[in-house]
Amino acid sequence: MLQHYLKITSRSFVKNRLAALINICGLAIGLTAGMLIILLIKSEFEQDRFHKNIDHIYMLLANSRQEGNIRTGSSTPALLTGAMRNSIPEVNYAAHCSSNSQQLLTYGGKSIYEDGIYAEPDLLNIMHFPAVQGNPITTLGDVGSIVLTVSTAKKLFGDEDPIGKIIRHNNQHDLKVGAIMQDLPSNSSVNFHVALPFRIWEQENAGTFRNWDAYVLATYVELKPGANLTAVNKKINALFPTPPTDINTGIFVYPFKDRYLYSSFKNGKPNGGRIELVLLFAVIGVCILLVACINFMNLSTARSAMRSREVGVRKTLGATKKQVIVQFLGEALMMTTLALLIAVILAVLLLPSVNYFTGKNVTISLSDWKLWLLVTGMTILTGLIAGSYPAFFMSAFQPVRVLKGVITNKKSSSLLRKGLVTFQFIISIFLIITTIVIYRQQSYIQQLPIGYEQSNLIDIPARGDMSTKLGVMKNDLLQLPGVMAVSAGADDLVRFGGATDGISWPGKTADQNFYINVSDVAYDWVKTAGLQLLEGRDFNPAFGADSTGCILNAAAVKKMGLKDPVVGTKLGNNTIVGVVADFSFNDAFNAPGPLIVYLNHGPLSHLFVRLRNDADWQKRLTQIEQIVKKRNPDYPFEFHFTKDVYQRQFKGIRSTGQMVSLTGILAIFISCMGLFGLSAFLAERRNKEIGIRKVFGANVTKIWLMLSQDFLKPVLIAFLIAAPLAGFAMHLLLSSFDHHISLSWWIFVLAGILVLLVALFTVSYQGIKAALTNPVESLRAE
Repeated sequence: MLQHYLKITSRSFVKNRLAALINICGLAIGLTAGMLIILLIKSEFEQDRFHKNIDHIYMLLANSRQEGNIRTGSSTPALLTGAMRNSIPEVNYAAHCSSNSQQLLTYGGKSIYEDGIYAEPDLLNIMHFPAVQGNPITTLGDVGSIVLTVSTAKKLFGDEDPIGKIIRHNNQHDLKVGAIMQDLPSNSSVNFHVALPFRIWEQENAGTFRNWDAYVLATYVELKPGANLTAVNKKINALFPTPPTDINTGIFVYPFKDRYLYSSFKNGKPNGGRIELVLLFAVIGVCILLVACINFMNLSTARSAMRSREVGVRKTLGATKKQVIVQFLGEALMMTTLALLIAVILAVLLLPSVNYFTGKNVTISLSDWKLWLLVTGMTILTGLIAGSYPAFFMSAFQPVRVLKGVITNKKSSSLLRKGLVTFQFIISIFLIITTIVIYRQQSYIQQLPIGYEQSNLIDIPARGDMSTKLGVMKNDLLQLPGVMAVSAGADDLVRFGGATDGISWPGKTADQNFYINVSDVAYDWVKTAGLQLLEGRDFNPAFGADSTGCILNAAAVKKMGLKDPVVGTKLGNNTIVGVVADFSFNDAFNAPGPLIVYLNHGPLSHLFVRLRNDADWQKRLTQIEQIVKKRNPDYPFEFHFTKDVYQRQFKGIRSTGQMVSLTGILAIFISCMGLFGLSAFLAERRNKEIGIRKVFGANVTKIWLMLSQDFLKPVLIAFLIAAPLAGFAMHLLLSSFDHHISLSWWIFVLAGILVLLVALFTVSYQGIKAALTNPVESLRAE
């Protein structure tokens, strides 16, 4: 029986080559998209799942009340970890670690910067990072040792055995390599290439370490199985010298396995995160597969008349309805299996590009049984959905009627096909409108006035003793022709990390309890950054009182409600000397927050150099490098263009826009393949009618319009349905940004015209081909 079905299926494929080719190609494209999306979604859900005890690992988060709302952060006091270990029996292990930072490692005249953290030994009891050599846990307990990953050890030592070698760390400490770990997996949220004993951080930040109010470290715990999280939270907050009185604030444990996908919080409660992007991709994948399935349904039912006699004969010879259904479902599954083979090849070829756009490192492995189980399930489900309607439709044929040439209600069948085509184009038009809106939003944000001149502004990280020599280096740099200004700051201009709610000002009310971004800068900061002064002046050595001065941005002035004149107003012990126009920092998609900068004569982390905008900038960079190396010879020279750092913020939305654009193009392509097949079939079925019309004087244009209008109506209806749906969805998306475009009418018209032209071009080929056919050929047998 199976051999018989395969023979019938293969004959059907050969006889209807165009329809089979369109169906296989459409399903292959749909399955390729589905397979790539499965890989991406699977990688998202596998984040951090390699830890053996992931179900018992928690991260400590902190809720604080600001302006009536609850804000959730991941920083905790350094003193908390030791208190938890000693006082809470549900805690197996507790460890804190610093944020990632660049660490200078020197060995044998070779110096490299590597991303590293300072961590307590128990972090490696909580998390599973396999060791290659040595014991990383005991190494982190030794203040004179260091843990490296395999790739970092290879960079420093080549083929030498690294264990026991002495490394110069940040030109300050000599540390012995005590252990080598495997490179951390790409699906790890905690990433580093160097792990340093936390006691080094403790020695360098003694004041912060002893302060319960200093929320600066990430804290992880492993709880015993069955621990009551509510009880644990109460015990943690009871450890503070002044426990929180507001039940909605304080420290709480949050499952580490959920932190990656559910990282967004609103008023202290989880409120989505990356899971929303995962759901978006899942919906897109389903939509593309549905479009491919609809193609199969349409072409199969359209050609049902050509196979009706086959069904009638089979039923007359005793075939049951179930057997006919199995035959047609088998054809669909066979075609889907062929499409899967093509899809696997396409997925392998396209995966490097997908990894480039998404920033991931997803691979296809033959041994990944979970992947192939999902792909197999998707393929079977796609085949069943695609073949279900044709199978049940054709199995319902009555032998007596079909053998007499009476098939079914052609009008209802035609309406169903038009409905399916309409649904296809609803999806396509929705994705095209989404693509246009995301592209315009991205372009709009990138073209917004940033508030300062980014071009030819370089940021040189102040490494080692360089931060104490900024004044001397500034004088040296200003001697170079083409260097317009030099300053320094604790933060780069793109991201300001510090914030406080402890600032007082005249007229401050009880409800004005909000965080203000704070930073320290050097003289000429406003001039070097290219900021616009609204009032007052820049920090200037000519004014001795600037040591107690500060500069605000316009957002801070507005939020504080300061009255004119603002310059001269006291903020605690500091006097406002200037107000700058708002400029973009921290979040390019939303309005800038309040910012206060103070003059600092001490060490700062970033040296800013403003260059003249001409063709000699590369020559000047060489001269700047010579000066920096002269004053700071023990550290490699490094610099960043501020513009490049700022543009990295758009990588996420750019990748999302590119993925949505690609899926929109795929959906339209598959839909048009179906239109092409349908138009070819209907032109073939109406060839005698076309011949008669031509004999009676119909010209090519009339015949083309007659054949095209039946296909363009569903496209127009699809536009009328998809446009308001897309408009509503895009309104919700855009309303989440402070800076966003307006939904102009031309966006929808453009999407409609694009889809209409593509559809018109697709059906026109068959329409014009049929119109140009010699009527003698089609009427020869009459």
